[in-house]
Amino acid sequence: MRGAWLAAWLWTLASLLPLPARACAERGFQVLFADGLEDCQRDQSRFVRLANDRQIDGTSAVVVLSHGFTLSSAAPVLIVADGRYFPLDAPAGSIRIRINGDESASSVPITDWGSSQRPMMHAFNVLASATLPAGNHLVELVASAHPSRPGRFMVGAGSGMSVLVQPYSHLTVSGFDAASPIIDVTTYDPANGIDVIEGALDRPFLNLLQHRVGNRSGRPVWSVGMVSGRGFNACNNGIDNGFGDALLGLFGNGICQGTENAAWSVNDLHPDAELQGAMMAHSVHALQPGEDLDLVLAGSELAFGSDQGGSSSGAHENGVCWAMGNVRMISATGGTVAGRAPTGPNRLCSTYTWRCVATTLDSAGCPQAGTDVVLSSAQINIPSGHDGIVLFNARTRIQADNGDEFATAALGIRINGVPRGAVGTQQLANGAAEASRTLSASVLTTPGDGGGVLTPGVHLVEVTLRISGTRLQFPSAPEDLALSWID
Repeated sequence: MRGAWLAAWLWTLASLLPLPARACAERGFQVLFADGLEDCQRDQSRFVRLANDRQIDGTSAVVVLSHGFTLSSAAPVLIVADGRYFPLDAPAGSIRIRINGDESASSVPITDWGSSQRPMMHAFNVLASATLPAGNHLVELVASAHPSRPGRFMVGAGSGMSVLVQPYSHLTVSGFDAASPIIDVTTYDPANGIDVIEGALDRPFLNLLQHRVGNRSGRPVWSVGMVSGRGFNACNNGIDNGFGDALLGLFGNGICQGTENAAWSVNDLHPDAELQGAMMAHSVHALQPGEDLDLVLAGSELAFGSDQGGSSSGAHENGVCWAMGNVRMISATGGTVAGRAPTGPNRLCSTYTWRCVATTLDSAGCPQAGTDVVLSSAQINIPSGHDGIVLFNARTRIQADNGDEFATAALGIRINGVPRGAVGTQQLANGAAEASRTLSASVLTTPGDGGGVLTPGVHLVEVTLRISGTRLQFPSAPEDLALSWID
C-alpha cells in the first residue's frame, strides 16, 4: 500500500467524554445492568424527513431540514443526512450540515451536473459531529449551488436527517477540507507486469485519512465507520483524459477490506456521468477487549484486468485521475445495540460481487423491475431498559448495461415490514447505465418522522433496493456490507 498523509489538513477528535452529571447509562454495556435509564438527553434526538421537493435557486444557502433542541449539560451529537438531489439547470449542487450557524464540522458532497453530458438525479450522504455545551442548539441541513457553477436544483422529497444526541458509542472523527493528493494509480499494464485481478492483494491504493479506535470496555464491541465527501476528476493523465471509475474503501489495520466488513464507494468520473460527485462508504469491525484498529480511508480505481477480458469493456487500464475533498470520517465504537448485516459470503478485496436486482427482459435469475429486492436483513434485539433509539445506515452500488434505457434505483430501510427513514435515489442515463454510482439510506428510530422508538424485543430490519425502467437487462448491486447500526 502506498500513501501520502494529509498532515496539513488532517484533524482528529476522539470524544472519550466523561458522563454528564445527570447522564443516562451511556457507555453501552451499562444499559444492560441499569434498573432503567436515568434522566438523559438522548430524548432530544430526532429524525426529520423532507415531505416535498425543495427548490434551490442559487448560491445562497437554503435550509432544507432543521432540528432545534436544548441540552442541560455538554453532550456529543452525531448527524447523518441521506437523500437525493437533481438539476433543473446545470449547476454544481452542494449540501451540508450547519450546527448553530457553523458548517465547519460537515462533509460537503457536491455533484457537478454542469460537467455531465447526461445529468441525472444523484444520491447524497452528509456527516457531521460535535460536542455541544449546555443550552439551545439548532442543526440544519442546508443546500446551495456552488459559486463555480451557479444554477437551480432540487433536493428531493424523502431525503432525511438524523440527529443522535449522546450516542452510547465513543465517536472518533477525522477529516479534511482541501483537496487530497491526486489518486492516479495503474491497475493494468501487462507490459510492465501490472495486472490487478479480482480479489488480488496487489491493488494499488493511496492512503487519504487514518484514525485509531480502541476497545477499553472489557467486552467484545463493534466499531462502525462512516465516510462522506466529494470525488472529482483531478488531471488529464493521457488515458481517456483521466476519466474513469473512482474507487474508495475503508481498510482495517492495513488489510484490504472484505465484503463482510465494508462496502466500496464508486463514482464514474466521466462526462457520461459527472466529473464530480457525492461519495459515501461504511465499515464495521469487531474489536476484542484491549484491541486497537487503525481505520484507513483509501483511494484507488476499479480494475479491468485480464480476468475481465470477457466483459463488455474487456481488459484495459481504467486510467482515472481523481481526488477527494471536504471529507469526514467518523467511527462509532462500543454501544449496546450495534452491528452489521452483509450480503453474501466474505470475499477479500473484491469489487465485482454482482447480484442481479432487476429485469424487464426476463433475464434468468433476476427479479422483475419495480419490485423491492431485499439486499440484506437482520434481527435486531432491543434489551430491556434501552430507550429504543438506534441509527441504521444502508449502502450499496448500482450498475447496469449501456444497452439499457433510463433507470431509477431507490435504496431504503424497512423495519418490521414498514418503510422508514431517508431514501437514497440514483438515476442511470439511457445509453450510459454502466456508469457506477453509490447510494445510501438511513433512519434514526425516534418519535415523529422517525416512526417511533423500538420497543424491547426483536425487530426485523431490511435493506431494500428497487430498480425501475422500461428496458433493463440485468442491473446489479454488489454482495457486500449493506447495513450497519449503532445506538
